[in-house]
Amino acid sequence: MHLFSLLRALVLTIPISLAHLGAWAQDTLAHVAKTGEFRLGHREKSDPFSYKDPVTGQVQGYSVEICTKIYEELKKELKRPDLRLTYVLVDGKNRLTDVKNNVVDVECGTTTNTQERQRDIAFSHHVFIATTAFLVRKNSGIKTIDDLQGKRIAVERKTTNDSLLAANERTYHRKFNYVPVDSTEQGLAALTRGEADAVFADDASLWSPMTRLGKAMDNYQFLEKRLSIEPYSIGLRRQDPKFKELVDQVTRRMIQTGEMAALYKKWFNSDQGSLPMSIFMREALKRPSDVGVEQIVF
Repeated sequence: MHLFSLLRALVLTIPISLAHLGAWAQDTLAHVAKTGEFRLGHREKSDPFSYKDPVTGQVQGYSVEICTKIYEELKKELKRPDLRLTYVLVDGKNRLTDVKNNVVDVECGTTTNTQERQRDIAFSHHVFIATTAFLVRKNSGIKTIDDLQGKRIAVERKTTNDSLLAANERTYHRKFNYVPVDSTEQGLAALTRGEADAVFADDASLWSPMTRLGKAMDNYQFLEKRLSIEPYSIGLRRQDPKFKELVDQVTRRMIQTGEMAALYKKWFNSDQGSLPMSIFMREALKRPSDVGVEQIVF
């Protein structure tokens, strides 16, 4: 597919259909007003997007900051300056069901907005665009995906990356040996310890843990081939148009005022260098969209 055709498919602003609504609608605004609490679902180690600082215990990250902006908007909308912000830990296995089952009000991490997932939860505008990549040691002799045949690949359980890897096996008749992990950071650790020959994850999620390797960061490289484009969005419950509009109002404003671009610069710079903003991310910051992508194996 031509690059710009792919971009158009990714960022065209098409409203999510409100067809097939259930018998009743969610009302997050009413629930938050009644309880006096806004529950923010975060990840343990998905930095720089969503993580708990091991020293301070503070929950922080790129996605978390966007969700705190939603919290601030809620306080204004509900006229509740006393509204509590509660951080709730979610993981790769339960993060979508925790949104759906009212355990958290928003899921703030690295969740890809797909058409399939939109059957279970709703999503904000895209807040980040990542690509899926294989990271290997430079001296491993691994240059292409074909070189990974029979190799050990660390991949996070029950994610779009896990599914993409399996789809690539089926489509191209390859066989990988899976090393299941619970976070991107764990995947990188498996690679550095020699327990995996590659780690397969979103490039942006790998970048931050890699910077902590210091000079050893130069010992690793991404394979040129990428398997998909992954638009991250904030997750929220379906059938809740009032809350969806509030969330979209916040993310749209952040995109249009340049606040989202400034947030990118804040979180994707380090002493080891900066993560260049991709053409896909630049397009997402021009045209706010909540369209779910269809997972296609490149």
